[in-house]
Amino acid sequence: MFDKRNQLIFYANILIIVFGIIVVLFSDFMVVGLLIIAAAALLIYEQIKQNKDAFSISGLEKILTVKDTCGNKAVLTQKQKTTACHNENKVFWFKNISPSGSIGNFRINGLAPLKQTKDDQNKYQLCMALPAQSKATNGIDTTLSYTCTNAFGHTNCALSHAVDDDTDQLKLIVELPEGRPITSAQTYCVYNGTKEILTPPAVSGETRIETEINEPKLGAEYGLEWIWPEANIIRKIGCYLK
Repeated sequence: MFDKRNQLIFYANILIIVFGIIVVLFSDFMVVGLLIIAAAALLIYEQIKQNKDAFSISGLEKILTVKDTCGNKAVLTQKQKTTACHNENKVFWFKNISPSGSIGNFRINGLAPLKQTKDDQNKYQLCMALPAQSKATNGIDTTLSYTCTNAFGHTNCALSHAVDDDTDQLKLIVELPEGRPITSAQTYCVYNGTKEILTPPAVSGETRIETEINEPKLGAEYGLEWIWPEANIIRKIGCYLK
């Protein structure tokens, strides 16, 4: 959490606290020792507070709803409580939105993003302005949504999420149409270039897949992968006629 300079300051304050304890225990200057301890503890608290990440996320729920058996049309909705760790934070960025097929119609709490960019890896970044004089430091409910076109027609598909901010809980949900039931599903985590298979997700009625991860690792990517059979020719024709 700290760079080298901040580490030195942190350890210096720890030594000051130890010195204060010695003063309390082995001298007649108990009040002075308590003041030394309190001052150093306050400095440590402020240092930790200033070095916290810009935002923390609680109860993040990412729901992918596939509208047709061909996987041509889908909507992704991401719900979370966004908490600003510092009063001076004025905007929040949704990062690393990787397109599956064509994505668009971005909405944040029903409005267009304040700013939208795309990096060299074809990943979108979306900016949300925090309301003026908001209570963002206490947490605000936030909903991101966008549409996906021609994204889930393959037999092997996935919904993933990159953890860019401290997050206490991550829930991934895939809702599929009836008529093309899944054959298998798994949950995975990619961290430091290594992919790990996690506890299998819950599957309901062959059309809903759900997994929940507590305290996901910062910088990791979590995902739901599922396999469903190729859509037959009749269904493909029906999808394109809609």
